[in-house]
Amino acid sequence: MASIRRRTYKGQGKTSISWEVRWMNRDGSSSSRSFRSQKEAKAYAHHVESSEYLPISRVRQLRLPFLWDRVVARRRARNQKNSTISVVAQAWDRIAKSSLVEVPISRIDAGWVQDFVNESRESVARKNLAVLRELHREAVLMGFDGLDWTSGVKVKIDPPRRKQFLDSVKVMELAKLLPLERDRNSVLVLAFTGMRVGELAALRVADWDSERRRIHVLQSASFVGGKAEISTTKTKNSERVIPVPSYIADILDNEAVDQEPDTFLWRSSQGKIWRAHNFRKRSGWRQACEAIGFPNLRIHDLRHSYASIVRRSGQADLPTLSKVMGHSSIKVTIDLYGGLFNEDYDDLARGLDDLIGQKMGETAS
Repeated sequence: MASIRRRTYKGQGKTSISWEVRWMNRDGSSSSRSFRSQKEAKAYAHHVESSEYLPISRVRQLRLPFLWDRVVARRRARNQKNSTISVVAQAWDRIAKSSLVEVPISRIDAGWVQDFVNESRESVARKNLAVLRELHREAVLMGFDGLDWTSGVKVKIDPPRRKQFLDSVKVMELAKLLPLERDRNSVLVLAFTGMRVGELAALRVADWDSERRRIHVLQSASFVGGKAEISTTKTKNSERVIPVPSYIADILDNEAVDQEPDTFLWRSSQGKIWRAHNFRKRSGWRQACEAIGFPNLRIHDLRHSYASIVRRSGQADLPTLSKVMGHSSIKVTIDLYGGLFNEDYDDLARGLDDLIGQKMGETAS
């Protein structure tokens, strides 16, 4: 049985608090360990009382694959989506190919981790480092008392990637270059609705309101191990209603003809669930992008293009754009698309010029 005691220390005019866990070992001896927070102390006390308890000497000899299995089990216990775990698992796969897994965790240090993180571009490095931090937290919960191997590790910042926006003319040019009508329509629907590819794949016939020309985004599709998984949208705000122009409404109406309400509205040319990976590979996407002068265009850039097209139409301010894009907050919209609203500053300046000129004229008269 483990006990937890709050301890207070005074010194140099400051008071510090720690939480001490004490327990009896199987050989009858007693041990203790202190933690900065009560939460950490409770978690460790629970671990000590469980059948999985290992003495510190054994914990120091553990290797990262053992900790990874525990991390996955903990995530599954929290009912995390398989698609979420899959993204984390990709980072683990990269770690598993490194020399970090070949030694006991007591021999891993921050310098070694820094060298490993430096091998990847920024976005990948951040994911790798996040998993290594989670592995360290798991080790601490098991009683690991060595140094934090992620402490002080920095991720190199890549040069900012310039967003690519297509205007409506370029979108039409891109679509016309794809041989199959289904693929052409895929480009048009993504570019003129702003849906994420997973949202388009998960769209059901019942989610399309033809009379009001509205798409109800309620689910998203992800692909784990080649299998489609339909689940909730990316964030709560991603559940939204999207107004659809008449040209796109006609395309969706044709897809919905004679289909059951629960059928996927947007299917592949083979009648199966639509997959962005297959579309990119077989549609002629890369060749078409090169032909219009955007060789590095991603499918997700069609979503960025939608934001730009909507903004240029003059029909959407920032709150409206944030709502139709399904962002978690307006701050996300500002971070991504704030540059599209620079013209508002010009309008503001012109408005002040007009007001000042009017007042100056009144003063002069």
